[in-house]
Amino acid sequence: MNFLYPQFLYALFALSIPIIIHLFNFRKTKKVYFSNTRFLQKVKEASSSKRKLKHYLILASRLLMLFFLVIAFAQPFFPSEEEASAQGKTLIYLDNSLSMNNEVDEGVSAFDEALQYVNTLTELYPTSAEYKILTNDFNTYSGIYQNKKDVSELTTELRMTGITRSLEEIKERLDLQEGGSYDVYWISDFQSSTAGDAEEIHFDSTYSVNLVPMNFTSVNNVFVDSLYLDNPFLIGDEKLKLNVVLKNIGVEEVNDLIVKVYVDEVQSATASVNINPNDVVTATFDLAFNIEGNNQCRISFEEFPVTFDNDFYFTINGSRKIDVLEIKSSSEVTHVQNVFGNEELFNLKSINFSNLDYSLIPEADLVVVNGLENIDPSLSIALNEYLAGYGDVVFIPAASPDIASYRQLSGLGNLSPMDSAGKTALATPDFNDPFFENVFEETNKSFAMPEASGVIQWGRDRTALLKYSNGMPFMSQMRGNGNLYVFGSPLNIQYTSLQAHAIFVPIMYRIAAQSASKESKLYYFIDDPHISFKTDTLITDNVFKLRRGEEEIIPSQRISGNNVSMEVPRFTLGVGFYDLVFEGKKLTTLAFNASPAESDLRQYTTDDLKKIFKGKVDVFEVQDKESFKSSVERKYIGQPLWKYAIIIALIFLLMEVLLIRFLP
Repeated sequence: MNFLYPQFLYALFALSIPIIIHLFNFRKTKKVYFSNTRFLQKVKEASSSKRKLKHYLILASRLLMLFFLVIAFAQPFFPSEEEASAQGKTLIYLDNSLSMNNEVDEGVSAFDEALQYVNTLTELYPTSAEYKILTNDFNTYSGIYQNKKDVSELTTELRMTGITRSLEEIKERLDLQEGGSYDVYWISDFQSSTAGDAEEIHFDSTYSVNLVPMNFTSVNNVFVDSLYLDNPFLIGDEKLKLNVVLKNIGVEEVNDLIVKVYVDEVQSATASVNINPNDVVTATFDLAFNIEGNNQCRISFEEFPVTFDNDFYFTINGSRKIDVLEIKSSSEVTHVQNVFGNEELFNLKSINFSNLDYSLIPEADLVVVNGLENIDPSLSIALNEYLAGYGDVVFIPAASPDIASYRQLSGLGNLSPMDSAGKTALATPDFNDPFFENVFEETNKSFAMPEASGVIQWGRDRTALLKYSNGMPFMSQMRGNGNLYVFGSPLNIQYTSLQAHAIFVPIMYRIAAQSASKESKLYYFIDDPHISFKTDTLITDNVFKLRRGEEEIIPSQRISGNNVSMEVPRFTLGVGFYDLVFEGKKLTTLAFNASPAESDLRQYTTDDLKKIFKGKVDVFEVQDKESFKSSVERKYIGQPLWKYAIIIALIFLLMEVLLIRFLP
């Protein structure tokens, strides 16, 4: 035990004062004369012994009261395990990610408890101590030292954010100091899903690091992992089918979870879902409404205590048309023009190869190469670049093909001419193939198929979309970055009747819809690195902006031709909808959501943290503010005892009063 002010111990000499008073009775005595005192002798002896005992007890009480009072002023304490940083500077990382919304006690969120811990530190450390507060925002205040008053004000202003940080990112930020010894407090829920790939975190030996895990009462949570449309571009009488993937990471089964779909804040569909522990289910909704314009949509359900991910935002653009470019060998109207002639659905450009502007290729959602006898090397280069850039191409050969030039296209290296004795019927397609899903209302395998006589072949393909009756492919989808759809014959009545068959239009529409869906993302996550989209050729110096109400953000962006790559400003974005604005005009609406990894509330255990963090690192296994305070005092401040000394002094003072009052 040590004393903070040992000079006060000299006051113990004051204990001699009560002793002197008791040894020398300075009270004046008064004599009383009796005629005979012989009968009072026994009474006098008995009274004198009791009086002496009372005086000794009073003396002991006074001495002990004074003793502990002096000790209290000297402020005794048990020394700490190690001293706080000599510079009086403390680094605090406070996790303010959305997962801190979960409870660590009934009705108490992890974030609110963490704020209490920060304020507790400012109460325990000396008034002269300075602090740096780091949050997931990596805001400007994280680079400057603040005093106790500033920190107290800051804790009232901090809010949770959708930004997540890996352990390595936080460690590197804490390392950006000017040298010296520091006390570091890392207050976090230590989610395993957002920790990153670092297997070990090493701190410098001058850092005294304290990990303060916010242990959740439960990690049960249901959230939207993803969603997608079976048919993002509605063709004909197709229904808009929305698939919502829900995940339950808890250990308890979730029953009768009511999931609702809102379109422009109007409830359009609902479903009741059961999800097993640590399982995933897909809820499917048929949205029965007319798609026009850009629609702001939301998935919503009620699930507690974690509520930040109960809403999931997405958009459906019903006004966008599909851009189709046909490159043909003549000026005649082709069957492709007839298929994509619906101006409400398609922007079709049908151009003779001799008049082709190559800059039109990257602007299209789908390029159809129709009936070219020879593929010019410059055209093959442009098409290969388009395919490498995730574009889709439909290739229809000519009646007299130049096979060598065709082989220049990616995926057609094995192409060879095909000798055919005549037309043969095509086999019924595999209706279980996802490509044909919802293409036909009835999947009767006995209906008559068109006939074809091929001019090119590319070997056997078990995944071919259409086949001859002998199993050889007539139409195949060759997958790469982009998709190449190859037909075995020209769309000419001399070679095939496909173009006149009822199956032709649905197939071409499905190819176009799938090609355009790549440029029609329903939603983004805040931690996505980039947003890529196509727009009209830009010749101005203006930039794209994200706007929500009065808030306006100008992200970093790179524009190349009609392709725009925009860096997601995750440090300033919130969840919800933002308008994409160019030259003051709204182009579309984008939906942003928190990362699904943030909804996975599973945490590292204490043993896990001890394996990951290396160096001078301690893990505070605390449950509330008082246990946290005790842990800090024990390690850095020491255990003060002056309060106990005051209490004991008061006890002895009370004993003295009781002795004087009640002891005869």
